[in-house]
Amino acid sequence: MKVYELSLNRKLQEVTGLKDHKRHVDTSRLSADKRVAFTDVLQEKIKTESGLKFSAHALRRLEERNVDLGPAQVERLREGVLKAEEKGAKSSLILMDNQAFIVSVKNKVVVTVLNEERTKGSVFTNIDSVAIV
Repeated sequence: MKVYELSLNRKLQEVTGLKDHKRHVDTSRLSADKRVAFTDVLQEKIKTESGLKFSAHALRRLEERNVDLGPAQVERLREGVLKAEEKGAKSSLILMDNQAFIVSVKNKVVVTVLNEERTKGSVFTNIDSVAIV
């Protein structure tokens, strides 16, 4: 298993609350056309639980920037998206716990993720709202 897949498996366990490492999706026995990507499993679980999707870019940024999102943080993020949607926002910057999320509110897709280091000195463009949760 690749390091990236192991990390995604860990994130999936955090989001789903599964602690048993043996409950991960074992793709080694599946044929190439039937393999389930961990990003797909994670994406589906987050979508099912919260109604949010994370773009492939956002998933890479979560990994690269060591941003860990548990169920409580995903729920807060979802609530921020819903508040922005109620106000008519289309693209929003959501600030949560020294992290920033650019979200397509219309599509309920997290586009990118920035940790505290990356937010300092940043200029955010093409957004129409900011939500602090």
